[in-house]
Amino acid sequence: MYVNASIDACDLEDFSVDDVVYLYEELDTEEQELFLNKIGKNKSIINKIKDLFFLLNNDEALSLLKELNESFKSDKEWQETIKSINGDER
Repeated sequence: MYVNASIDACDLEDFSVDDVVYLYEELDTEEQELFLNKIGKNKSIINKIKDLFFLLNNDEALSLLKELNESFKSDKEWQETIKSINGDER
């Protein structure tokens, strides 16, 4: 379903970051790209991420950073993953 609505930043004050993330995840890929383009056409992706972290309290931000850090693989893990995909046994 498509709804054409104008939303001001102050309209989001009553929503938590979790609510916005949930709504974002409910969008299909094309709608997600459109959403990201509309919220920060002139911002780099790094600045967008910083803005999102700024909305979190310190404990939430630290928890999220730890979670992200754990989910990223080391270079060695990536090399092993690529080797297994390619069938290399070196």
